[in-house]
Amino acid sequence: MGKQGFAARLVRMSGASLVALAIAAPAVAQDAGTPAEEDIVVTGIRASIAASLEAKRASVLVSEVVTAQDIGKFPDKNVADSLGRLTGVNTVTGSSASGGFGENQSVTIRGTDPSLNLTLFDGHSVATGDWFVLDQMSGGRSFNFSLLPSEIVGSLKVYKSQQADLQEGGVGGTIDILTRRPLDLKSGTVNASAQLVHNSMTTDFSPNLSAVASWKNADETFGILVSGFYQERRFRRDGQEFLGYGVAENFAGTGEDVAFPTLIGEAYFTQKRVRKGGSATFQWQPSDRIELVANGVYTRMDADNTNVNSMLWTSRLIANNSTPGTDGYALAGYTVKNGYLTSASWNNNSADGKPVQGRVQDDIFRKAYSSTWVANLEGRFEATDRLTFSGHVGYTKGMGATTDTFAWETYWDTGASYAFAGKHADLAYPGLSTDLTSPAYLNNYYSWSWGGEIRSPDEEFYARLDAEYAFDGFLSAIKVGGRYADHKRSVDYKAYGWDGNGLFSGTNTIGLGTVFAGGFTPRGYGGFFNGKTYPLADVDKVQEFLDTQAGGRNFDFYAPESWALSEKTAALYGMASFGQEQDALRGNIGLRAVHTSLRSTQYAQATETSHDLDTLFGYFDIVNDSNKYWDFLPSANVSFNAAENVVLRGAVSRVMARPGYADLAGAFSLNDLALTGTAGGNVHLDPYRAWQFNVAAEFYYAPEALISVNLFYLDVQSYVTTATSERWFVTQQHPQGEWFLVTTPVNGPGGRNQGVEVNWQQPLFNGFGLLANYTYSDAKNDDGDVMDGNSKHSFNVTGFYENELLSARVAYGFRSKFRSGIDRSTPMWQDDYGQLDASLQLRMNRNVSLTLDAQNLTNSKLYYFVGSRDVPRAWYNNGRTFWLGARFSL
Repeated sequence: MGKQGFAARLVRMSGASLVALAIAAPAVAQDAGTPAEEDIVVTGIRASIAASLEAKRASVLVSEVVTAQDIGKFPDKNVADSLGRLTGVNTVTGSSASGGFGENQSVTIRGTDPSLNLTLFDGHSVATGDWFVLDQMSGGRSFNFSLLPSEIVGSLKVYKSQQADLQEGGVGGTIDILTRRPLDLKSGTVNASAQLVHNSMTTDFSPNLSAVASWKNADETFGILVSGFYQERRFRRDGQEFLGYGVAENFAGTGEDVAFPTLIGEAYFTQKRVRKGGSATFQWQPSDRIELVANGVYTRMDADNTNVNSMLWTSRLIANNSTPGTDGYALAGYTVKNGYLTSASWNNNSADGKPVQGRVQDDIFRKAYSSTWVANLEGRFEATDRLTFSGHVGYTKGMGATTDTFAWETYWDTGASYAFAGKHADLAYPGLSTDLTSPAYLNNYYSWSWGGEIRSPDEEFYARLDAEYAFDGFLSAIKVGGRYADHKRSVDYKAYGWDGNGLFSGTNTIGLGTVFAGGFTPRGYGGFFNGKTYPLADVDKVQEFLDTQAGGRNFDFYAPESWALSEKTAALYGMASFGQEQDALRGNIGLRAVHTSLRSTQYAQATETSHDLDTLFGYFDIVNDSNKYWDFLPSANVSFNAAENVVLRGAVSRVMARPGYADLAGAFSLNDLALTGTAGGNVHLDPYRAWQFNVAAEFYYAPEALISVNLFYLDVQSYVTTATSERWFVTQQHPQGEWFLVTTPVNGPGGRNQGVEVNWQQPLFNGFGLLANYTYSDAKNDDGDVMDGNSKHSFNVTGFYENELLSARVAYGFRSKFRSGIDRSTPMWQDDYGQLDASLQLRMNRNVSLTLDAQNLTNSKLYYFVGSRDVPRAWYNNGRTFWLGARFSL
């Protein structure tokens, strides 16, 4: 269907739906006996809805707003949870490589990848950090919302259209996290909460504590607001993982190339997260013309974790034991369906009587944390009744760190079999002892150990200055300004070498039994995929053995996985606003000019005679490169009050988002034997550039009620993809130089994202109300492939009830399948997912309320697949989570 045909069809469908609902909904409100809007005094949930709608209606942008019901009392447990309730916004619990965990950490807007959306904090940049090692290495731009508890947030704004005075960087949209100001609150305001949190997968109850206090002087010219929080949460994730798919050429002599799962693992992940920090805001307003606000925020999440995976070693079985006519042949039977090896079995011994190695186990221990802190000073000065200067200056730094990681890998002599069975595979190992504590089971073979220290700092200094001149006529204001930012991001990896890898590998002089201390996966482990209990390595025994045997671990800079990027940006803009606040027609038109300057540092393998770095892992050269470019971003927004309660909106803008930091710098490694390599960064990449179009209609047909329809179209010029090329390198094994086939990020084809959003909010009767929204998003590149992160269908339905004693809320959110990215060279999809959450508050008196919150009441599981749903990639259970406690207010 062509672009014009699609748009016309959406207009017809949306228009019909809008008319039908607009006719029915006011009748519901009238039947409920809703008083006139000016007579309404609301609190709690309804107060939050009213404030959000007021902010949305007043804006000239296409936007969504969510506001805290009361200070320190947001309706969800982290900021991403609340964002996920908004029209056109979806949440993600993990990257494609890591799979999903039990807490939302990143956000997509209208199906655009999280890295293509911009997150601001009180209108300025905020640095981030990732706790998971693969996210630390990938160096993306998406903000990690698991760092932010909801207690420090006053409201959230999602801008789906762009204007010239908004910072560039959001192709899908811009999220602004807004904190509260002490002069807006009653002096002596204090709110606190104390809760116990429990997950159904664990046996622990953990504390969640937070407090917010605000004070201002009698003249209301100076105020202070402080907050603090300490929150623990235990995680356990059971899952089965298919860690990539390889291709076996001429499999079993059939002449057919067959795709097979390289490893099928029964994974057991545990973690204790401790999120702690606080904020302080100082506000000085000696007159109506002068205001200064100093704000500081610090949050850190300790996130030590253990990930154990006991795996069927398909890749080794196929490589060593699946070629007919060879001495190593052990394949007993198999099934191929649609080009995939959906079942196979191997005997315990090969044709020449040698044992088959069919099972391998990785016990990986990580000490990790992520943190963010911000120091910001902003000011406003009204020089005259018409001329106002404003601006801010600040520094923000995030850190994602794995302060130590070490792994213990062992394997067994055993045959193996697997068979796909819906979302999982049934596994069997006929050569293993059923007594899991016996020497026959525990005295297996040592493979190797790896790990190290990884730090990924993310920091920015920024400054901004604006000037606005107001007019009385149709031209309401002229605003000009500029912004400068100096951003740095890097990955610094110190890996270890251990001589035990050479001494013990392939022997059973050490093995799992060497580091076993009686630990097993817990009762009920993996029941949903027929998982079996198995022994675990002990963290203390593993660390002691690595540090005391075979000379201990020897750490050194690991250049192949390290890189750095410096990014300096300067922007100038001009914007003209038209229409006064009371006018039916309002809007703005403007132009933003942005200059980007990049400098990357990578490392390439070198020779002994010519190198910059001499490390434990070889010789390396430092490779520096740079790039500069301009972007000119026009924008226009218009808002028209077509009737007393009907607002029509239109917007068009040129938008851009810079490629991920690792795409611009990234790791650089070469394989001397295969003459291949990866240049994980390409500083000469162009940014994502797109034209963004919006047409919206909003009907505020009753107090706290809205129905809206928004059509959107995003025309993207190009996406970042990968390509291979031959490059000449001089290496240790090729001192005279050789041509290598190198994979590097490049600008690929463009694409488009088009769709419609429908939003309905309705107070019903006797304290009941309903919020509902639906988004259709069709995002494909010019080659017809689906864009990463795009769910074609998503919706949210929230019902609430509130009176003077009780406040209750039940929310269900759903998003259809989406491609979550590339993992181990294989496209990975997350299947349809829906989750039911609920909250209950019982007011004991004006100062104390009892609270009960629950997430994932339906115990929904995350399922990932490759290509089609019958080719599994992973299946995870994160369980249900409950909070029980009390809130206190003064």
